[in-house]
Amino acid sequence: MKKLAILINVLKVLISLSGVLMLIGWLVAPTFWAKPLSYLATIVLPYVPNLFKLAKIEFSLPLTLAYELFLVVAMVLGIDLNWYGEVLIAANNDSYYDKIVHFSSGVLVAAVGQELFLRYLRQSENHKTIRWFQALFIIGCVALVAVGWECYEFLYDQLCGGNMQELVKSGVSDTMWDMIVSMVGGVICTICIIYAQKPDKITK
Repeated sequence: MKKLAILINVLKVLISLSGVLMLIGWLVAPTFWAKPLSYLATIVLPYVPNLFKLAKIEFSLPLTLAYELFLVVAMVLGIDLNWYGEVLIAANNDSYYDKIVHFSSGVLVAAVGQELFLRYLRQSENHKTIRWFQALFIIGCVALVAVGWECYEFLYDQLCGGNMQELVKSGVSDTMWDMIVSMVGGVICTICIIYAQKPDKITK
């Protein structure tokens, strides 16, 4: 586990460093490196798990590693280097890369929701697992993050003159498919979580 923690910390630094380098690139050549807010987000987002630690919420190392790897795929490659608009583009101009990332985000958020759910159960008096509530809680987390991200894309486009909602296809189509594939990923992950766990109780 110590090696895994070191790997996570190294990955955090590398992700932030990539954001710093691209931000410097924007200062030098703003017409080429044209996403300063995204570069700032790339610098900050790797340390979100540390903010949760300050609130005494600590996620498992495998989940934290999955989050950092997701940032590489979604932020560094997807947004900063524009893979959404250039990689795995279908004949109808749709982006398979974008949908893969949103599907993965659903899986990741479902895993986060599961760890938060287990934390709640361990702190409550009754440790019996209520599967329908567990599924509702996890899928609710996925839906909240999916909708929240699309709201962020919309506000970014409106306030900063970006085109996050129209990287490939029209805004409404892109938004709806992003939320749908996020939910599909979340539902699949939720089903796997519920049927893989013991049916009786969550232990302390």
